[in-house]
Amino acid sequence: MNNNSNLIIFFIFLFFSNHIFSGEVNSWDCYKFEKSKIYGESGDYLGSIGPSWLSESIFNTSSQYSSIWSQDSIFNNDSKYGNSFSSESAFNEDASSPPKIYKDGELIGFLSIGPSWAGDRFHPYDIKFTCDWD
Repeated sequence: MNNNSNLIIFFIFLFFSNHIFSGEVNSWDCYKFEKSKIYGESGDYLGSIGPSWLSESIFNTSSQYSSIWSQDSIFNNDSKYGNSFSSESAFNEDASSPPKIYKDGELIGFLSIGPSWAGDRFHPYDIKFTCDWD
């Protein structure tokens, strides 16, 4: 192969590697998130993941865990779990300690918008819309 072919193969791999390694949510993964629990770095309970009819779901508009006012909500832009600059925020792509997702006592990943190459970080809206929990 010549250098041009190698370069083309490299760029094709580079383009698709983001999709291979990112924490993308597929519809068949919804079961692993349903009724999972979310905890902040200091152990604060931040609600559960699941259909909007669950009382503690972060997708239930009546839940304190979906509130834009609650300090224990990832959707509160003024809380350490919901702003764009906190190291514990789900909405800071560079967060070093985003909220943890547990199911049956086992860590299954982190609730975070990024970085896109981290396969153990799952975007809250990706979960919500893929699993149709709005």
